Order: sequence, then C-alpha cells, then structure tokens
Amino acid sequence: MSAPTARPRPRADNRVLNVFRSAAALAVVLGHVRLLFFEDYATAAHDPVTAILYSLTSLGSEAVIVFFVMSGYWVGGSVIAGFRAHSFSWGRYASARLTRLWLVLVPALLLTLLLDLVGAHLLPAAGVYADPTPYESIPADPSYAPLTFLGNVAFMQGLHVPVLGTNSPLWSLAYEAWYYLLFPALLAAFWPGGSVRRRAMGAVLVLVAVVVSGPLVLGLFPAWVLGAVVAALAPRLRVLISSWPPRLLAVARGSSIPLIVLAAVAAHEVSLPFRLGALILAAVTALGISLFVTDVTWTGRAGRLLGAAGWTAHSSYSLYAIHMPIVVLLAAAVVPSHAARWTLSPGSVAGYLAVIAVCCLVAYVFARFTERKTDVVRARTTSLIGRMHRATAHPGGKAPDGEAGHARRLRARG
Repeated sequence: MSAPTARPRPRADNRVLNVFRSAAALAVVLGHVRLLFFEDYATAAHDPVTAILYSLTSLGSEAVIVFFVMSGYWVGGSVIAGFRAHSFSWGRYASARLTRLWLVLVPALLLTLLLDLVGAHLLPAAGVYADPTPYESIPADPSYAPLTFLGNVAFMQGLHVPVLGTNSPLWSLAYEAWYYLLFPALLAAFWPGGSVRRRAMGAVLVLVAVVVSGPLVLGLFPAWVLGAVVAALAPRLRVLISSWPPRLLAVARGSSIPLIVLAAVAAHEVSLPFRLGALILAAVTALGISLFVTDVTWTGRAGRLLGAAGWTAHSSYSLYAIHMPIVVLLAAAVVPSHAARWTLSPGSVAGYLAVIAVCCLVAYVFARFTERKTDVVRARTTSLIGRMHRATAHPGGKAPDGEAGHARRLRARG
C-alpha cells in the first residue's frame, strides 16, 4: 500500500518492490471476491484443485502483514534517514503522511457511503444488505453514523469506532496511521544527541499512541518495524548483494518470492496464534525485501513487463481502499443470497475474474484523481505550510533579507 521531505527512492524506482505492493493489494481483493461470490470451503468439493484455489484466495490478512513490512521499509526508512541527517521535521512529515492517507481515504469513505446506500436502495432484499451476518467479511451491523465517518477520517476505525459501512478492509489504515506516529516518536525519544525538548515531545507522543491505539495495534508493530530495519541496513545490504555471484543472487531472489507465499499460507493454515504467524511472515517478507533493495537489471521485453506490472502499484492503495463496497454491490446484483453463491466451475471462475477486473478498472480511474495526485497535492501543501510559517514568523511583512540587506541598510545610514 510513503520521509520527512520527500518520498524515499525505493518507491520511485524499484520495480520489484512495486510489484510486491500490487500483489499484496490484489491478494486482498481475491480473498474478498471469493468470500462473497463462492460457497464456503466446508460445502465445496474437497479435491486438490479446489483446496489450492481456496487456500491461495484466503490470504487477505496475511497480505496486510506484507503491506505493513513494506510500509515500514518505505516510511520508516525515510524517517531514519531524516534523523541520521538531522533534517527530520514533524511538520513536513505529518503533512506528507496525512496527504498520502487522506487523499485516498476521504474520497473512499464518500464512495463507500454512495455505493452502500445505492445498493441498499436498489437491492434491499440482497443478503449482503438485508442480512450480512453470514458473510464473515462484512460487518454484521454496518454503521453510517456521522461519528463513524469522522472516526474513520481520524484513523479510529476498528479501535474506537466501527469501519464505515461495508468497507471492512479499512481497519488496517488505522494501524498504519498509528505506526506512522509511533515510530518517529520512539526515535525522537531515544535518538542519541536529541534535545530535551525533542525527547520529551517524543515520549508524550509515544504515550498517546500506545494509549489510543491499544494492544491489537501494538501487537503487529514489530512487523512494521522489521521493514524499517531493512531500510536502515539497506546501504550495507547493497554492498553485500553486489559482491554475490550473479547466479547465487538470482537463486536467492527467485526463492524468496515462493517462500513469502508459503509463509503466508502457513500463517493462515497452521494453528498458530495470529500474531506469531504474522511475525514469522513479516520476518520472511523482510528477508525477501532485503534481497531487492537494489532493483533487478532486466531490460527488453522482460524489463518492460516488469515495469508495467510495477506501474500498477500507483493505484494499489486505491484498489485496497475502495474495492470492498464495489464487490458488495456486485455480489448483491449477481448472487443475491448467501445460499446462491457459486460453486467452482469454468464459468464461475470467468465471472470471478470479471469482478476482479471491474474492481481494478474502477480503482485505476479513482487513483487518477486521488492517489496519483499525491506528489502534486503534497508539494502544494508543503508550500502553503511554508508560507503560513513565514507569515506567522514575520507578521509585519517581508522576512529579513539576511547579511546583504543588513549591509545595504548600514551603507544607507552612512
């Protein structure tokens, strides 16, 4: 699913990590479409093909863990870079993070309201609206209250208010937002050489984040931190990787991707506490990311295909944020009751892929007006904050013009 001053380099030019991001978002969509359109595995045919397909489309929660690690790599890494360079600014950082989050989240909440209310009005008898209780991926009692909307804007969903409407995946955005606050606050409190004021501010923010977010959020924070650790070690990792024989590096990289998938399947299928399985998956994901801190050097057709696949990452946040109410509306129209869900067949698989394609297409259009405008909006916001700061610092008019202006004034007096 994004540096106190700018977006870190890996996001801009690392095609493989962009593909990771796209794949994680798509995995969440695959799971939700399968849950709403297909019968439960308990009543499905128990053959190897069905078992594999159901297993691979049940990894939505695990994909979110992969998101957390990658977020830690990009955002946590940029925070560490800012502290190392003594250039970290809370104002610039908060502006960058909130711009990134709200530019997609607020329109996604409005779209959720629109689609849910339209669906419930046009298809009131559909099970997903009339009685969502049997659907494990939809809240049993969706809330559309103004306080719920505002709580989602404030990243309280799943913590102190429900997620808005049918958009259950939004819970993870609350986790992300609190990690964005908690990590730099911890660094501010404990980074060597920090002023007393910075340490005190960091400690207060840590306390606020811990109290407000609670144990569920904190329990998955180590997964996010693992990504930041990889980013902190990235310069050394690049040197290490560059010393490996090309064949060894290719084997290690090629093995890491199926290992991440296997770790996700194991975290889902093996009877482990969720947090333990999540941390194991996070460790494997961090290991995989560490092998790709430098992008692959593919060129030609392979490079173009990889670039095209990675390009979809720039609408992955949008896909994650808006797909659920779209899937719910389509399910209401196509499979109007829980009992009417599809069995596995070539025709139902084609329908499944069509629903996913619709979600991706809508997300692409949505992202063109939201997510893909992040850099532009962020730059304008930063400029506005800068002008406001200068106006506040020098309310009488122009700011002082430095030593040259001082010298001119002295000459004028002489």
